Amino acid sequence: MRFERLLSNDRITRLRLLRQLMGLGSYLMFLAPGLLAVHWGWTAFGYGGLFALVATALVVNAGFFIAIRSGYSQRFRDATLLAPQIVVALALALVTMHYMRPEARGVMLMLYVAMFFFGIFGLTTRQFLRLAVLAVASYAGLLVYEFGGYAQHTPMFRLELLHLVALVMITVWLSFIGGYFAALRQKLADRKDALKDALAQVKELSERDELTGVHNRRHLMRALERERQRASRVGATFSVAILDIDRFKQFNDVHGHQIGDEILSGFCVRVQQCARELDVLAREDVEEAFGRYGGEEFLLLLPHTPLAGALRCLERIRTDVEATPFHTSAGPMQVTFSAGVAEFRPGESSANLLARADAAMYGAKRDGRNRVAAARDDGARVGQLE
Repeated sequence: MRFERLLSNDRITRLRLLRQLMGLGSYLMFLAPGLLAVHWGWTAFGYGGLFALVATALVVNAGFFIAIRSGYSQRFRDATLLAPQIVVALALALVTMHYMRPEARGVMLMLYVAMFFFGIFGLTTRQFLRLAVLAVASYAGLLVYEFGGYAQHTPMFRLELLHLVALVMITVWLSFIGGYFAALRQKLADRKDALKDALAQVKELSERDELTGVHNRRHLMRALERERQRASRVGATFSVAILDIDRFKQFNDVHGHQIGDEILSGFCVRVQQCARELDVLAREDVEEAFGRYGGEEFLLLLPHTPLAGALRCLERIRTDVEATPFHTSAGPMQVTFSAGVAEFRPGESSANLLARADAAMYGAKRDGRNRVAAARDDGARVGQLE
């Protein structure tokens, strides 16, 4: 639990910290061979010197950890501080090898090369090659420093020269391979993001009505069920309204389906604009609460709204729709709608709630259309509100 608190809640920062801790683990892995080298007398320092190097590595890594954890590293282009961490690791390995006898230097040289593998997490081939040049030049400088005053035809120097040639070949090879894998990893990440966006778009399209752009029946049923569960859980209430455009078939028969489509789209825009202006819906997302239920029928959810408030809300929408004709390619069209409203009752299913609202809507149709009606068993009258 304490380790979880140490890491960030941010997914990206958490991932960077885990990689940084992996780098720290690489230092600890070579502690065992370092202890053996000291024990066998293959180093110019004792246990104190070894632990001083380890302590230095821990302090430096703690600094990198704090820089990443605090967000300070985000001001740099490479927020992971990957290249600086590798450079520091190479420097510590170089110091360690300087104090190693030839019998143990080959093992430490493995640590020197192993640091390159962490570049796979994000370095490009060009960055890899820069590090390779730095690593080779640093090791060559170490050899010049150590053998500058000695004969260079000795077996020891030839062995170190062989190490240097091998280092050049391995680091260059790792640079191209590491760069390739880093590029592949980035490509996969980009494709993953593209797929995620595509899936989100498909999901959005699957829940949108193609003609009007508002949410379709599938989305509305999910939203209704969520609202029903919430109301049941906290003991709240909400209402549902089913709106049906009056005499919509006549628009299609007389003016054609294109005009009918324009009226459907215009109706959605009008209802959404009016709903956003209502106090009862001001705190809610109208885009989520309204949609096409089917044909010329629409559904409006009114969260935290009892029946009386829902009736006033629908009446204001009805008045607004009736007051201003719709602009179509065939000229202005007078449009009205009838609506049925039902308030959620504790323990009631979504299907029963919709059935009561639907029955109220048909009651409004029978009573002359262009009116808002409440479900009869809600105790409210059916008819046009004044």
